[in-house]
Amino acid sequence: MSGGRSGVTWQLHELLSPSRMSPYLSAVPSGSWEDALHLYDWNVHVGAAFFEDLHYLEVGLRNAMDLELEAWASQLGCSDPWYSSRQIPLNPRSRRAARDAQQRATDDGQVREVHGKVIAELSFGFWWSLLADRYNRTLWAPCLKNAFDGPVRRQKLHESLDELRRLRNRIAHHEPLHARNLHGDHQLLLDTASRVAAPLRQHIESVSRVTDTLGDRP
Repeated sequence: MSGGRSGVTWQLHELLSPSRMSPYLSAVPSGSWEDALHLYDWNVHVGAAFFEDLHYLEVGLRNAMDLELEAWASQLGCSDPWYSSRQIPLNPRSRRAARDAQQRATDDGQVREVHGKVIAELSFGFWWSLLADRYNRTLWAPCLKNAFDGPVRRQKLHESLDELRRLRNRIAHHEPLHARNLHGDHQLLLDTASRVAAPLRQHIESVSRVTDTLGDRP
């Protein structure tokens, strides 16, 4: 006889699990399941709103960095794209990530590699890693500082992107957000977008649902 609960109708509190709901139950004064579920629903909505804004930031960041890296590779006389050229000083981990992205970009049977598809396959963490201390002299000084609007402190930018990367990962893994300083998170996101380019921040502000959703917290 097979195990399990075949034929049983599962209840919502079982499907969401007591351990998952525990942070929400402890956060509502009533301690009731219904109020905790309302907070959980709001957590989903605010995460989705943040993810939309993070989408614009990530796409704008990677394209700004890619354009500068490609221009630099051209100046160096590279015949290959920057992410596969040995003249661009990527460390082994970054180079391996780039090779994996190339592989994923051509897995659909394409005969020719498409640059934009490779860039899209590189994670937020990859772009963040190119701004680390180890690349200060080899990538930042000769190239990547030009990808940003005005004087930008690389270390501060790297720290800000790390915080936003962690936020993005929490959202992607459906983790609780309600105990965070989400107003501060959103301001950090906007400030970081302005370091990429003022029009990027302006567009995010014009379409963002974050402020309204924060105001709807139960």
